[in-house]
Parts: sequence; C-alpha cells; structure tokens
Amino acid sequence: MVLQFAKDWRTIVKKWGESINNNFTPLEDLVLGDCSHLGKISPDEFAKTLCSDQLGPDLGRVGFKFIRDMLVGIERAQSVNLTAITNALCEGIRPHATHKRLSRNLENPELSQNFSDRLLKLGAAQVGKDTRLIVHMYELNKKYARKVEYLPSVENGESSGFRVCGIVANDIGSQNYVPLLASVWSEDVPGYVSDTEEIKKVLYRVSEATGNRGMFYFDDKSVDDALLSPLLEEPSLNFVMWQRSDASVVYRNKTCSIQEVADSVETAYGKMMFKLVPKGVSGTSIDARIAGVEEAALHSIAARNVTDLDYDLFVHAGVTAIKSTEAGTSHRLIALKTKNRLIGEVVVPLITSAEDLRSRKALMGLVDSCLTIQDTLQAHHTLLERFDPASFRVLTYSRLQFLMSLLQAVMYYEVSVAEKVSVEDHQISSNPHDGDLDRTYYLPDKESAL
Repeated sequence: MVLQFAKDWRTIVKKWGESINNNFTPLEDLVLGDCSHLGKISPDEFAKTLCSDQLGPDLGRVGFKFIRDMLVGIERAQSVNLTAITNALCEGIRPHATHKRLSRNLENPELSQNFSDRLLKLGAAQVGKDTRLIVHMYELNKKYARKVEYLPSVENGESSGFRVCGIVANDIGSQNYVPLLASVWSEDVPGYVSDTEEIKKVLYRVSEATGNRGMFYFDDKSVDDALLSPLLEEPSLNFVMWQRSDASVVYRNKTCSIQEVADSVETAYGKMMFKLVPKGVSGTSIDARIAGVEEAALHSIAARNVTDLDYDLFVHAGVTAIKSTEAGTSHRLIALKTKNRLIGEVVVPLITSAEDLRSRKALMGLVDSCLTIQDTLQAHHTLLERFDPASFRVLTYSRLQFLMSLLQAVMYYEVSVAEKVSVEDHQISSNPHDGDLDRTYYLPDKESAL
C-alpha cells in the first residue's frame, strides 16, 4: 500500500469523526475547514486539530494555547530555541514574559505524554501492512553545557549529549513520509538500562499504536548492529535489519555465526542496480557495506570521482530459515551478495521476521525496500538540520522531552500537511541514473542506441 497522504486524509479523519460524540466538531472540518488544498492549512489550524477532543483527553484552555503557540512559533522560527520561538510569536508584550510562560508550560509531563500520544495516533492511522517504519538515531550534543539535567559528563574530550531514536513511516516508491515518534534519553536518566532497552520501548510503543501494522527497518548508518542483536529474541516485532555483529544463530540444528550462515546460502535471484555517489564523497565504511562495497575498493573508485559517480552492482540474494539461540524465535536470514568488476563480490547478511520470501518478487522486493530507506532518511535529516534540535536551551529533561515531541509535530505538518518536503533523491536505483556522470559501466548515448 502506498501512502497517499493528501487523498487519504479525508478518509482517515472522516472515520474518526464518525466515531465521536456528535457534540464535537468532526475532525475533517477541523483539518480542512474551507480550504480546498491541504497546503493552505496553517500551523494554527493544524494545532487545533491535534488538540481536539477527538484525538485524546481534554487539554484544557491553558494546554491548548501553549501547544498552539509552540507549534506556530517553532514553524515560524524554524528553530527549537525558546528565544527564537518567543521572537517569532510577536505577542506584543515583553519577550521575557512570553519566554517564561513557554518554559514554565514545558514542565508538564502529563500534557507532554498526552500530546505525544495524539501525534502518534494521527500518524499511525496512515500506516499500512507493508509500510516501512524506518528507525534511526542521532545525538543532541551540548559540548559546553553544564547545567542541563541528566546530560552526561564530558570524558576524554568527547562531546556530551542525549541520544534520540526516531521512527518515520514511508512506503517504497512514495515521495511522502510521516514522522511518527522521537524518544530522547541519556545513560544518566533514572531507570536507564541500555540503549537497546530504550530502542525496544520505542518499537513497542509504535507497534501498539499501529496495531502491529508495518515493518521496522533499521538505519545501519546510525544504529549499531550490536544494539539490535537482542531483538532476535523478540517474537512479536516485524523487522528487517542488517546484521554484521558477532551474534550467533541456530542453523540446521547447529549454532553458527550469522556471517557463516550468509556465506553458505545459495543466492537464486539477482538483478542489476546502480548506486549514485555524489562528487567528492567516498562514503563511510557503513555506506560501503550497505551497497556491498568494500571500503578500500570504494576509495579507489572515489579517487577518480571528479563528477557524480554512478557505479553498477549485480545484486543477488538467497534466503534460509534460522532461529535465535535463547528463545528459539524463528526468523529468515537473507544473504545479499553484490558484485562489481572493479571491487569483486561481498556478502552481507540481513535478518527479517518476514516469512513468505520464496518467490523472486517477495525476496527482491524486500531487498529493494532495504536498499532505498536512505532516500527517505536523507530527506528527513535535511529537515532536521533546518530546525537544529541541538540548539535547545532548556535545563530539565522533561522539558526537553516535550520540546522534541513538539518538534515532531511541526515536522509532521511540514511533510504531511503543508507538503513542503518530499523524498526526491534516489541513491540506489534499478536503472542507470540520468545526467552527466562518471560511470563504472558503459552507457550508450540515446542517438547511438536508436
């Protein structure tokens, strides 16, 4: 199912509108009003939608005004800095008074949870059975901060910061996506056990909101394989992950390393694919592995990369059944092999909870879906950088949590309602990329082809 946000919006809100008490204004009216196009909906109108009784418990007049002001202010300022938000609101009173009010109202964990649940409910309604739930991580570094609650201390000259796990929903081939949730923590927060446990909390919260629809895809640029290997013991999560850790699995009644299993799998299906590397970019080791390219070989290719480079890869895959070592949870291991005449062949393991992968369409479709999540993440990271979440200037952890939820809502507005952001770049494609590119393969010009 492809997310048709503009078309499906009326259907989604109509269903909610029909299920509520007639004393409430239907959500469809709150969202669309007299507007004939979604892009004409203002942040103020979107705030009213999120704060309506149709999405959760009553927020109260103070809670509603605060959330509306924050959403409007963040969108206008394109920042999470309270001073910038205050200036953007232009309330006609002393800025200090506005700043103090916003800071005070951020310290409301109950309102924060209520609001976060509303936003997740709104986004989860747009998740289908085949929707990609893309999991990524980043840090909010505050190198010189000393008074922020639960901010880890600086050690060995390294910057200190909070970790964030975010999930965005997107269907393969769609230019639209939905920011669903972002959770922030540090190892100093009370109750912290591990990053893996924090990630699991996010996964299960989203899974519950979506009714277990969709499949989690993990960004291996930002989420370390070792953090994910414990998820192999989770029987109720739908996921697919790159897995190059030293973890072991049970294969044909024997305990083997994941890489050993991948090396032994017969790869029955294959296709040509093309990866675009921007000018001057050699790629990180993770970038290289995701395309099946060894780092040293990629650097040798990049040495001649005076223009954007498009290199060809023969991608072939096979699948076999495995089980986790502790709980015996059944999964499928996909051996993804990629080959280029300049770099040779590389085998990369994928592990998934998906079961029916016997056909070419099912298996290669899942491979395509894995290889193209970076297109969505690139669009989302560009949007994140615009708001610069690390520029926050609040001192308590609960305020930071609320602020991140409000930022998620503004990004939801920018992407899914105002449609100011879309997934346009395609780094990996089944067809050669267009343009004046350096290529690792011969591409006849159109005239000679005719």
